[in-house]
Amino acid sequence: MAGKDGGFLSFFGTAQELRDFSEIYFGSLAIALVYFLIRHFKGGGIAKLGTKRFDWTVLTLAIWCFVGLCIDGWAHKHGEVDDSFFTKWHAVWYSGFTAYAGYITFSLWKLHDGPIPKSPTAIKEFLNGMPKGYSVGVIGMVVFSISGFGDMLWHSLFGIEGGTDILLSPTHLGLAAGLILSLMVPVMSAWHNPDSGKTLSAQIPIIFGLGCSWSVITLFTSYSHNLTISYKDLCAGKGCAIGSGGLETGITSILLQSVIMAGFVLFFLKRWKPQFGAFTILFSVNGLAVAAFAPGELGAAWKHLLTPILTGILVDIIYKLYGERSRLFAFCLPSVAVVSWFIMLVLISKKNNLLGWSIHATIGVVFLAGCASLMLSFLSESDGNIIRE
Repeated sequence: MAGKDGGFLSFFGTAQELRDFSEIYFGSLAIALVYFLIRHFKGGGIAKLGTKRFDWTVLTLAIWCFVGLCIDGWAHKHGEVDDSFFTKWHAVWYSGFTAYAGYITFSLWKLHDGPIPKSPTAIKEFLNGMPKGYSVGVIGMVVFSISGFGDMLWHSLFGIEGGTDILLSPTHLGLAAGLILSLMVPVMSAWHNPDSGKTLSAQIPIIFGLGCSWSVITLFTSYSHNLTISYKDLCAGKGCAIGSGGLETGITSILLQSVIMAGFVLFFLKRWKPQFGAFTILFSVNGLAVAAFAPGELGAAWKHLLTPILTGILVDIIYKLYGERSRLFAFCLPSVAVVSWFIMLVLISKKNNLLGWSIHATIGVVFLAGCASLMLSFLSESDGNIIRE
């Protein structure tokens, strides 16, 4: 049973924790509901699917959910979560997801123009009547909801996970999958709109959806991410207490994250031509997650944000100069990310010998990261923007 004393009731938390959870969860949702009611009755109604106001409303609610994820991830990573389920950290995240999913579901139901579907036939009709791209999000919301309820039962039976186990729990993996699919709604709906993403402002909801989904994977691979594991775990030279194992850890982390990064960027390039600044925004969104999930004091979290921002700026510049040379850009993408990380180690962390790696390893890992992205680019379809010789 969960709980510090092994009792079932302790799993639900103390009276104060339950009060904090209720105030944050129901209070924030009540404020959101009041706002939407005012918009519905006095503001010309809730925005319709496909309009700019709808896209920006979804973006705002996605930010709420994303911030909640970062807060909860930070709490878990920094030992602020106890043995209870109903924490204030969960309240911010779950309320954001409830508002996000509820708004999209209500908007889809308005298009249905009928009673709430209850029979299998009615549900199938409802799903088939949705605009293209929204079925992925609806499936994700269902998966997230089922996993959330299952997570509560899982904790009540097996207790609260600790350490890396948090990222491997079956119900947490279900929450991750459901959240990724849900946050891809702006991306998938825009994918089927031939007029989407032609300006930077029009690309922001798409970029944010990708950045949020990428950040979920960042959290669930943070045990093998060169920006979210401790510096000493990557050391392999003088002044490092760990010894020589850090080089292998660093190579593995860099290659894994290079493939993940390239996957999201190449996916974006298959459908849209990024406007200047798009990559800075994309990497900055993921950088917020990196800062939340990285070790260290909260006051120093901003240092972890600098590498993704610098990477995004450099990638924007490289795409502006060499974007049409697809293979070169694919190679440069993670290579620039690794070089940016090395630069920040010197400028911010003042690690003049970087990680104690030899010159051979330091240069070699940059080349390997680029090769990982280059190989992935060959899997992209030939009609995409990135694959143009």
